[in-house]
Amino acid sequence: MKKILTLCAALVIGWVAASADCQDGPYGLQINGSRVVDAPKFGDPDAQGRVQYKASCVSLAAGDVIKLINQSCDATWMVDIDPYGSYQSFEGGSAAGQLTCKTAGSYDFYIKLSASAGDLVYIGPGENCGGGDQGGQGGQGGQGGGDEEALSACGHDFYAIGWINGADAGEAAYDKYDEQYLFVDGKLAIDCKMGSYIAIKDFDGNFYYSRNQTTIQDTKVTMDWANGWTGGQKWAIPEGMNYIIIRKIAFKGQIELERVDKAAFDAYSLNLCDEDAVETTTVNTTIRKVVENGQVVVIKDGVRYNLLGAQLQ
Repeated sequence: MKKILTLCAALVIGWVAASADCQDGPYGLQINGSRVVDAPKFGDPDAQGRVQYKASCVSLAAGDVIKLINQSCDATWMVDIDPYGSYQSFEGGSAAGQLTCKTAGSYDFYIKLSASAGDLVYIGPGENCGGGDQGGQGGQGGQGGGDEEALSACGHDFYAIGWINGADAGEAAYDKYDEQYLFVDGKLAIDCKMGSYIAIKDFDGNFYYSRNQTTIQDTKVTMDWANGWTGGQKWAIPEGMNYIIIRKIAFKGQIELERVDKAAFDAYSLNLCDEDAVETTTVNTTIRKVVENGQVVVIKDGVRYNLLGAQLQ
């Protein structure tokens, strides 16, 4: 992370004390070597402890070159792109020392800096943009699913994560998904040891947490999309067999979970492609995503497709 420069070292690795020339920010984006968009500090550190900064609604044209900038000393550099969100609209990274926009649009940049976890920049579509750069809006958007425009859950897979049966269940690693904790038809049965807690992660790498602390007496919980905020709570699950259903769900929105008895569980089915994703007793089209040989494969009613919609043999 090229955060602070010193006069007495030829090579600086990690976080160092600020020199008289370079201070700890303010940070931002430098576009095409001249235009600067502010990136104020945003929310709490992420789940890996990275300090976050956000440049909101950055309007870019194809071919625009983006660098990170420490405005206290005009030092510029770039880090690698988090492989989620709108990352395919850009190329470059730390090795190139810059990013190049491939698809014109308005984007939100989440700059994530850490001494140990590795620096990243997450790029998503601009949210609630009224036109132009809104670099000073950090700390307003991205505070969870309840504050964002919810999207259909159709075509997305959702997994229980957290501390289940004395082991991590995919929370620490973005690319780890345990099929035994996949919600199928809007429901999941898990036999838990004492001390188990769950949250939700979708196959696109988004996390969902409760804003309130829970206990094993809570039979219902609402989880919000954790878009840039941390400190969320996982749902405490009682020891023994638990039958969990999704009452309502929105991709990058809220997920309402409930523990029910086995009879209610067996009779329940949720079609994520329903317009409002509310409970139904009809099992309709089933769409799932899996990783095979490092590639994402979409399985629809047992037929395998690639992400471009071409049927696979």
